[in-house]
Amino acid sequence: MISDTTFISSRQTGPLVAHRWLRRTLAVAVGMALASGSFAAQPTWTPPGTVHLVVPYAPGGGTDVLARMVANQIGSSLGQPLIVENRPGVNGILGANYVFAAPPNGTTLLFAAADFISVSPHIYKKVIKFDPNGFKPVALVGKMGFVLASRSSNEVKNVAEFITQAKSREISYAHWGPGSMAQMGMELLRTKVEGTKALPVPYAGAAPVMAAVMAGDVEYGFVPTPLAMGSRSKIKLLASGSPERFAGLSDVPTLAELGYKVDADTWFGVLAPPNTPQPVIDALQAQVDKVVKDPAFRARLAEIGYTPSNIEPAAFGAFVHAENTRWGAVVKAANITVDE
Repeated sequence: MISDTTFISSRQTGPLVAHRWLRRTLAVAVGMALASGSFAAQPTWTPPGTVHLVVPYAPGGGTDVLARMVANQIGSSLGQPLIVENRPGVNGILGANYVFAAPPNGTTLLFAAADFISVSPHIYKKVIKFDPNGFKPVALVGKMGFVLASRSSNEVKNVAEFITQAKSREISYAHWGPGSMAQMGMELLRTKVEGTKALPVPYAGAAPVMAAVMAGDVEYGFVPTPLAMGSRSKIKLLASGSPERFAGLSDVPTLAELGYKVDADTWFGVLAPPNTPQPVIDALQAQVDKVVKDPAFRARLAEIGYTPSNIEPAAFGAFVHAENTRWGAVVKAANITVDE
């Protein structure tokens, strides 16, 4: 929560009067602060050194951009520099491994995403050195949706026709690797409809997936909402995989409202190493929560295709556990495996 500071001035009327005025003013201020809970929302912990927010992807991607928005908003309020550190490798797993083993003193944090926390542990079991439920949760920042899309000239006009087609023959769809949310969204939809047949075609990233869909090299793809917003004149958007319609694509129906209970959103949040003391977590939560509740930050997220978080930091841990369980069931149902 962002609070305003009100400055009160008074005329100097002598030491005794000034002293009494100051006591009364402080008493009122303390009472108001206690009533509003603002004292509790301002933990006094100070990091023992520079804070590193680890992004386990290369610079310039969507996760990296979002992490830097958070880092820039926090700025110097922690009393120490906050540096975004990119540690890419194995779809985010190497960076997560690194933070999980870091000292639990609040100076090394993970900017986490559903891909490598909720999905990858069920697929890449040998390379993962972290317990996805073992991190200390700090706060959820936001979510990103996906849209079922095809090339503009595709004769299929809606989801009902897509389902009919996928039952009659094997359709092709693009994704950017086993366990990517582009694959998970399609496989989650397929668990809701018996008898569909689909051939997954891997690409090097979200941008190549979008290019393949637009060119018709593949028939379909679950593409990220930000890319769908920027390219909607070049592709056909059949339905959103989010629980609710996204304001920037308000004319695109959700799969849920069409009768298919699909929630294919990916989430982004901040996690700390195991055994990080609770006072440290409380202080970090206050900082991230302040950013997430900033109206300007929320407006910017919505503008570029993300949904700001609407859950309190205290509920983030339960949310992560539930997401890990949910996506594990989808991986099992789709029988997604890799050779490690």
